Formats: sequence, structure tokens, C-alpha cells
Amino acid sequence: MKTQFNLPLLALLAATAMGASSCKKDKESNPAPAKTKTELLAGKDWKLAAQTVTPGLTADDGTVVTDLFPYLDECDKDDLMRYDANGTCLLSEGPTRCDPSNPQQYTGTWSFDSNETILKTNVQGLGSSSFNIIELSDNTLKVSGIRTLTDGDHKFTYTYSKK
Repeated sequence: MKTQFNLPLLALLAATAMGASSCKKDKESNPAPAKTKTELLAGKDWKLAAQTVTPGLTADDGTVVTDLFPYLDECDKDDLMRYDANGTCLLSEGPTRCDPSNPQQYTGTWSFDSNETILKTNVQGLGSSSFNIIELSDNTLKVSGIRTLTDGDHKFTYTYSKK
């Protein structure tokens, strides 16, 4: 038996198949747009995961300490910070409060500055702060800031994880 091919039909099928694979490639090469820094920061609770300082601080025994996280009280390690897209923020003392007479939550405001490279906060009872953003992703917020202590300037770096 002889099979007869319909050339116009084959051409149409080939073009359709190529068009379908072309559309698939377009979707693969055009991923969803990147999230804005506000979308990465807002709407989630952030918990402190690390805190370092350079130059290091001298402990009572004379050793120089750069990793401060192990020295924090447990009641500070469970605090949560939440940034909302409307520019408000909320610091929650978490399950353990260092001083039971202190409020459970502190309200405040936040904003970006300098082309979204600086995170500014103003939290009730804690005052204003500005931090350089080192990393901001769906799961990590890493910021640093300079504090002047009695022995000079120190760079404090805070790493937060999404809770």
C-alpha cells in the first residue's frame, strides 16, 4: 500500500509544532519579574539569627569578641520584627520578655533611603536607626550600621531570617 503525503498539511503541522515550542521557549526565557525590595521585606516576621561586630569588643576576661549572638539573652533572641508595605513596623518581644513590665509590642515606621540601599526605622521607645542593606532576599535580611562606643566606632552587622 502506498502512503500519500499531503505536503501543505505537513507544512502546517510543522509550523504549528515549531510555534508551540517557540512559545514555550519565550515563557522559559522570560521569567516572572523580580520582586521589589518592599515585596521582599514586607509582610513577614524576621527573627535575629546572627550579630557580629568589627572591630571586636573586649570581654571581661580580656578576649576580643566579634560574634555577639551567643552572648545575647534568650529573651532577645526570640524577638520578631515585622515590616508592612504601608511603612509601619512592629517589634514583638516574642514568647519571652526580658522585663515583664515592658510592653509586648513596639510600633514604629520604616522607609528606604539612598536608592533603597538604606533601611531606616523609628520604633517607639527605641528611637531612630539607619542600616546599610547588605542582603535582602525572600528568606534573609542582613544589615549593618556604625555605632560609636567609648573606644571608637564599631560596625554592627545583623542577620535576620524569615520566621
